[in-house]
Amino acid sequence: MIDLDAAPTTVYREVAALDDEAFAALMAAQDSRDKVIDALVRHFAGRARPEQIRGVQAVIHIKLWDRPDGGYDHREIVIEHGSCTVSARPARKPRLTLKVRPEDLRAIVTGRAGPKRLALRGRLRVIGDLAFGMKLTDLFDLSA
Repeated sequence: MIDLDAAPTTVYREVAALDDEAFAALMAAQDSRDKVIDALVRHFAGRARPEQIRGVQAVIHIKLWDRPDGGYDHREIVIEHGSCTVSARPARKPRLTLKVRPEDLRAIVTGRAGPKRLALRGRLRVIGDLAFGMKLTDLFDLSA
């Protein structure tokens, strides 16, 4: 069983190693879902390439489908001053919004599936500045 009260890096590492069935079980309960999503989004933001995000000002919203009680889980990544910060309470207008299922977000941040491929398959919706969205793999190292 995963220690969801551990540091987000530890939670991410354990979540990345789960099989699909165990991951789905975590996503079915809102308490564990929030912690897992936080760990995935923080890992995503932590994979920013400093040399690539220097001078970039952008807000990315991530909306996750399939919330057990309906609706979306919503997170925000802010890129500014050469760093990324994450918020569980989006407050700024996004330049880009990614709509994705949790299992596909996990595939993106673990490097199992690229965002372009998921978008082409209809598993990732990209709303907003599409040219900026095409640069995500340049701005973030999503290979692992």
